[in-house]
Order: sequence, then C-alpha cells, then structure tokens
Amino acid sequence: MIKLSSIFILLLMTPLLVFSQEVNNFTTVMTNTTEVRIPGAWTQLNSIDDSGQTYLKNEENVIIAVAKNPKKAYPFYKSLASDFENVQEFYKWDSDYRIELKQKTDKLKENSKLEYIIWKFNDGKMDNIFLFGSVNGNFLNLLVFTDKWNEEEKVKFLENLYKLNR
Repeated sequence: MIKLSSIFILLLMTPLLVFSQEVNNFTTVMTNTTEVRIPGAWTQLNSIDDSGQTYLKNEENVIIAVAKNPKKAYPFYKSLASDFENVQEFYKWDSDYRIELKQKTDKLKENSKLEYIIWKFNDGKMDNIFLFGSVNGNFLNLLVFTDKWNEEEKVKFLENLYKLNR
C-alpha cells in the first residue's frame, strides 16, 4: 500500500516539477560597459549609438531595450552625490525631456536601497515603462514596450532583470 501511495504522489508531483523549473536560457547583450543577461530567447533589432540602447524582441513580439553606460558620461551626474541621488537625477533629466515633448509621465515605484526608479511615459501609442538603476559606477537603463503584458507584469520583469544584472 505504501508503494502504491508513493507512486500516486510521484505522478501528482510530476507536472509541478516539470512546469516549475527556472529559466536556464539567457540572451546576452554587450552594452557600452559590460554584458547584460536577459532571461529567455531575444532577437536583437538594433542599437542606438548615442544612448547605447539595444532593442530586442521575443517570440511574443514584446520589445525591450537595455543600456548600461558610465554615470560620468551624463551631464547631470554629480560625483559627490549618492548612487540613488544620481538615479533620481537621471529620472528627472529624462522625464523632463519627455514632458517637453508633451508626453505624459508618471513615477511608478522607487527603491532607494536597491537604487532604482521605475517610471513610464506614453508616446501616444502606449506606455513605455523604464527602470533606471545604479550598478557599479554605471546607469542600467531598462525599457519594456508592449501591449501584451499589463503594467504589473512589465514592472516585475524589469525588477527581475535589474536584480539579475546588479
């Protein structure tokens, strides 16, 4: 009877074990400073030289962009400010630019301990959700642009991606 119960429990657990595995495949993108790892399979679309952003898409046609640039390359950077204060300046600098373009912006979340800000702007088509963070003397700039995921899914993806590359 114990053997039959063990087999039954194993059969019930098999789908859980199969479907709860971690993502083991990553796409690696070379930025201006170091590599950024992205969970899953992503195809590179293009790169923009002046911002250092590399755009990618996955099989769902979700578009993301990644950039990792030295903080000192930005005009607002203050060497005596904390990492998080510089992230706040980065957010202010870019969101002010979006406002000048008459785009609506909104800060969604910030984490001073992990040194990031998540915010969005609407380009007239849909929300673009960014995470600006601080990593070893660099700014990590992450973007999700899609109507396939809701805002919560985009934020979770950005936070996970940031933590993976910290």
